[in-house]
Amino acid sequence: MVSRASGTLPSPCEPLSVGVVTYAPDLDRLGACLDRLAHAVAELAPERATVFIVDNGPAADSAVLAGWLARHFPGTPDLVVRRLSGHGNVGFGRGHNQALQATDAAWHLILNPDAELAPDALVHGLRWLRADPEVALVAAWTTGPDGRFQPLCKTYPTARVLALRGLGLPGGAGLRAAYDLPPAPGPVTDVTGGLVSGSFMLCRTAALRAVGGFDPAYFLYFEDFDLSLRLARGWRLLWPRDVRVVHHGGGAARKGWRHRWHFARSAVTFFRRHGWRW
Repeated sequence: MVSRASGTLPSPCEPLSVGVVTYAPDLDRLGACLDRLAHAVAELAPERATVFIVDNGPAADSAVLAGWLARHFPGTPDLVVRRLSGHGNVGFGRGHNQALQATDAAWHLILNPDAELAPDALVHGLRWLRADPEVALVAAWTTGPDGRFQPLCKTYPTARVLALRGLGLPGGAGLRAAYDLPPAPGPVTDVTGGLVSGSFMLCRTAALRAVGGFDPAYFLYFEDFDLSLRLARGWRLLWPRDVRVVHHGGGAARKGWRHRWHFARSAVTFFRRHGWRW
């Protein structure tokens, strides 16, 4: 059992940091992400934030990204932009762990480069974290660019439902729907024991460090679900309706055979860690 984070760990000197892992990113999409992030950070004034762009891309793409960031996001007094590079493609979780190691902030946001925050998302998210020291993670109420709700919080899956959803196999509509964790009717859903998407995880940094961050055994996929379960051994996880994000991402089944291979490999790792269900 992981001990809870209430009052026993050192107080960092900076309020908020953000980790964004990229690999040869769509610069228009990344620009929208960082622009919305800057607006959300401005709502926290006088608090400030540092965003770590963890650059997993090859050298040529990294050079393009470095020049683009220098031109478009040189940083402001509210938002400092730092690029972490030169480590190669270490995967999603290990990339985010680099940002976690670099920060001394009290709160750390794990954010996808295809996610766009509402202006008040951080104000509300930090309010939920500050209100209860037993809360380690706040998930986002997510919609797609078309405004349709995306149920990104999940229940513990069976191997069959993951094959249907992640690999794009036909059939099983009932099983697919059962995988989605239904939100409570009130302002917040307690998702402790459920699975939270890594597209937006606003976390208590001390809790992330206490569980060792992301498990490096996962290169891509399921590292967020694994982290959710490990955090839930000592803290609560919340899913409020007022922390709003627009997400442009897609599933592994639509991204080609390499993503399907990583999905299947990580699914096996996940079930070996936490138990198989059929």
